[in-house]
Amino acid sequence: MRVGIVGAGPAGIISCIAISSAMQSNRDCLLVDLYESRQAFRGRSFDTSSDSMLLNTSIGVSPVEWARPNGFLEYLRREEQRDVDLGEVVPRDAARRYLEYELQLARERTPNISIISAKVDDVCPAPDDQVHIYSSGVIKAYDAVVLASGLNFKQPPVAFAGVNTITPYPADRLAQIDSNAAVLVLGSRLSAVDALVYLATSGHTGRVDVHSRSGLFPSVRKSVVKPEQRPLLNSYLSLSQEIAPTVKLELIVAYLEQHLDRCGMRLGDFIPMPGTTGRSQLDHEIRLCEEGLNLWEPLLMDVIDTLNHLWPQLNSEAKRDFHRDVNGWLGRIAHSMPLRNALVVQRMFDSGQLRFVGIEEIRDLRDYGQIINATGLSCADNDPLLRRMAMRGLLRFNGAGGVEVEPSRRTTTRDGMIYANGSIIQNEIFTANSLYSTAHGAECIARDMLQKLAFPIQMPREIFECAE
Repeated sequence: MRVGIVGAGPAGIISCIAISSAMQSNRDCLLVDLYESRQAFRGRSFDTSSDSMLLNTSIGVSPVEWARPNGFLEYLRREEQRDVDLGEVVPRDAARRYLEYELQLARERTPNISIISAKVDDVCPAPDDQVHIYSSGVIKAYDAVVLASGLNFKQPPVAFAGVNTITPYPADRLAQIDSNAAVLVLGSRLSAVDALVYLATSGHTGRVDVHSRSGLFPSVRKSVVKPEQRPLLNSYLSLSQEIAPTVKLELIVAYLEQHLDRCGMRLGDFIPMPGTTGRSQLDHEIRLCEEGLNLWEPLLMDVIDTLNHLWPQLNSEAKRDFHRDVNGWLGRIAHSMPLRNALVVQRMFDSGQLRFVGIEEIRDLRDYGQIINATGLSCADNDPLLRRMAMRGLLRFNGAGGVEVEPSRRTTTRDGMIYANGSIIQNEIFTANSLYSTAHGAECIARDMLQKLAFPIQMPREIFECAE
């Protein structure tokens, strides 16, 4: 079986490892090519060698292989001699080295794995029941293709067009900022926090402002692991199929509220009140975390797994309502930052270096020597390759930034051999761009490929015009 993977960042590497592991009995006939136009293993947010750039997920929920949830911990203890536990966080550079290590093991069991340093120009079905990848004037045929190219960062808002603006990654760009320059960070979520932490730990002394529509940072957490008990997931799975998905979503929130109430806390303790500033909320959540009162931490992965189960059943309207009414606070918890990062940001406030602009108007952009655009990822339909594929009916956009997939198989077409994994399927899976969900997606892809290998199906014999 010949597999082409578009992208050799974390999503592509993890997909390759899962396919190699699943195809062990067929390894002599398995060939995998990973196409990457930049540096392999790094993707967008792993493109750093700085120890200050921490992985925003704990060791125990950052698997490369879904079947080996403790693989990262074992690697760190054995290969890097780190004294760490499942709930701790480590630099992204350690996660990148782990990806390299696991791919080397995959290559030892599956020799025909190659990384091709080239940009993919087109992906197109051929009349021979295969899929052609067009790259740098070369055409290669595959039995299956995995789209794992990731998404670019959004363009800065129109008001900032033409201003000296960079993205938070690769971190080397941040190192080029004059240490005395006044810096404006657009956005206040995890990418913005990464940029702030990098500036603080690299000795930046200039003033830093944050401009954000929400006016809030992510929530703060100390340790997140997969719980042995899954009260929310078990409750959800026990619900009748006749209950509407939107009602199930309301019940999940109610279950979470009831659980916290039994522990002596209110859900409102974790939901910022109107008018709350980024500084006051940060101080409040650091205190809860340090005093062991962040009672949602043991439930976090239970909530995420439950939402990942439910998410594909929700229609577009229900997802919009969720983003408007629920994700403002639950998303801050699901995409929370490590306590270590929160303390760095707090010290920036204490020293007077960090001033939170929030949603206030910025008077004069000329006051800033550098602007960092941390407003998030762009939409999948901005990618030229994905647009060409969509025009041929090889994939569809979900209207909320990602590519539609069949959730249990991660295929973009009903009977085809084109898959997608990682951030390009955002809004199809609740936590699509996390390592946790990417590893699960890779498992789904590998399982489906294995089944198709045992029971091959015929692809439609249509001829498409591809790029030359």
